[in-house]
Amino acid sequence: MLRIYLIFFLSLFILSNLYAQQVYSTKNKTAIKLYEQAQEELKSGYKGNKKENRYDEAIELFEKAIKKDPKFTEAHLALATNYQIFGKYYDKMLYHYEQAVKSSPDSKKVMGAYYTLAGESLKQGKYDEAKQYAEKFLSFGDVAENYTTEAKRIITSTNFAKEKMANPLPFKPVSVSDKINKTGRLQYFPVLTADQNMIFFTAIGLPKKSYSEDIYISVKMNGEWQEPMMLSNRINSVENEGTCSISADGKLLVFTSCLGRKSFGSCDLYISKLIGEEWTEPINMGENINSSHWESQPSLSADGNTLYFISDKNKRSGKDIFVSYRNAQGEWSPAEVLPNSINTNKDEFSPFIHANGKTLFFSSNGHIGLGGLDLFSSELDRNQWSIPQNLGYPINNHLDQVSLFVTADGKKGYYADEKRNGNLDISANILEFEMPEPVTVKIKTQYLKGRVIDAKTKQLLEANIDLINLANNKKESSVLSDKYKGTYLLVLNEQTEYALEVHKKGYAFKSLRFDYSNKKADDLKPIELDILLNPIEKGTIFVLNNIFFDSGKWDVRDKSKSELDELILFMQDNPQVRGEISGHTDNVGEKKANLDLSLKRAKSVYDYLIKGGIPANRLVFKGYGDSQPTAPNDTEENKQLNRRIEFKIL
Repeated sequence: MLRIYLIFFLSLFILSNLYAQQVYSTKNKTAIKLYEQAQEELKSGYKGNKKENRYDEAIELFEKAIKKDPKFTEAHLALATNYQIFGKYYDKMLYHYEQAVKSSPDSKKVMGAYYTLAGESLKQGKYDEAKQYAEKFLSFGDVAENYTTEAKRIITSTNFAKEKMANPLPFKPVSVSDKINKTGRLQYFPVLTADQNMIFFTAIGLPKKSYSEDIYISVKMNGEWQEPMMLSNRINSVENEGTCSISADGKLLVFTSCLGRKSFGSCDLYISKLIGEEWTEPINMGENINSSHWESQPSLSADGNTLYFISDKNKRSGKDIFVSYRNAQGEWSPAEVLPNSINTNKDEFSPFIHANGKTLFFSSNGHIGLGGLDLFSSELDRNQWSIPQNLGYPINNHLDQVSLFVTADGKKGYYADEKRNGNLDISANILEFEMPEPVTVKIKTQYLKGRVIDAKTKQLLEANIDLINLANNKKESSVLSDKYKGTYLLVLNEQTEYALEVHKKGYAFKSLRFDYSNKKADDLKPIELDILLNPIEKGTIFVLNNIFFDSGKWDVRDKSKSELDELILFMQDNPQVRGEISGHTDNVGEKKANLDLSLKRAKSVYDYLIKGGIPANRLVFKGYGDSQPTAPNDTEENKQLNRRIEFKIL
């Protein structure tokens, strides 16, 4: 199963280290005899076959010992720790730990009980009790540093929780849809496409032993979610598939599968592509990502080239977040564990990288929180992750919170509200809510989508589309339009200036520019844009929209480098092409000066291409001044259109 179950902290070894020689708290000889008989039953069970263990017999003897002396500390501790080890009777475990500390409140024998009660009280939202138990544990002194650190974390968390509860955030979650949330079924780990028109989630019927986990999809039509369907027989099997992630365009899927497939471990990550209407046969993501350990809960970046996921292969006590990157050849790099500012010595779960590529949401019980697993966010800035921020109350409470998804525009959050009775799941429904402004993403995004089309034949095309941040000339996203539909989708971050480069062999180079550098998310609207590509033929002219000059100058600015380098690649990929680089200006100033400026700017581009290895006999350059406007010079926007560099195929 891919569901999350917590394992309680074991503190027995503290007792055994301190007390190799047992001195009982009771003088009742009958109670002592019953206690020692119970210990022998446990020892004989451990030595033999597991099916022949004497656990139940030992428990009965411990209980009889307590009846003889209700304040028999050691018997209470033995019952509590055995209930804890075997994961049975949670309430009984707590009861006997509580009785142990009541019977011998100042004895070092009950240090482990105080420690466990502190942690469990925190997870129950009993903050005053948790703090008292942790402080009492620390008062004994002389304990291992990791236990001292955890006890101090619990105390800090109780103060943090009370502060956050006194200042709640606006939070009103509602069911995403009755069509998605079905009675008699658990549904969880939701993810959406950037345009919010498709939702993928994991579901399993009840009782769980009778079913397996599968991935479902629902499409939004006229603002309403439609009846979910199982994703594909190639994806889903008779075994468990779930906790999936998709690229922003919904065409690349990474999911978890346990058993039934070729794998490296118990649960591995697999990848599949949507081509046309069909998902490809899933492929194991390989040993750079998967291992003999447990890999699950993937999260893809918007363009599908960065993958975050959970694994326990770090040989530590907990589960950690890892990251891997896909290169231009489609190969995934060896997974790297995220730094200690994100991962703790406890558990991290359900990473989600926002469409902006900068904000990571995740769940953890190792940072300061309100109880169990809390939701956090961290921002990536110059390759450094910020200190995680707890999302606060009531998004977080003393229960476990996992599997948060935040929409590309940062306005909505989705998660699964899971209810349990002990270890039994009784319901799990997908809810949505408005993200409170203090904890939503700092960099919001919008999407650009459309089709790539042959300008002459109107044929739908598969083409490479690169999104480049002009501030640093770095490629932030790279996608391939659909082979059959020609569709594409990209996300654009606010306060960023982008060059969009489209290239396909046999077609003229295409560049577009999107300047969001002075725009906030509220000013951004989704863009639907069909990109027309012209076949390479004599006379074809295309504008180089991302060549920049200072006013009155002809030296190309640094942020022109990405466009110029793409033009060099175009010339290298199409060695038969010869071209004219032409400079144009608006009508401001004298005509002779404009003609001279346009010629010098064309020459600067020409020089860059020659320096980049393009033979001089394939290029010429000319300046046309203001003689060939593409728009009337009556507005600043039109004048900007007229100030341009063009490439004409000869």
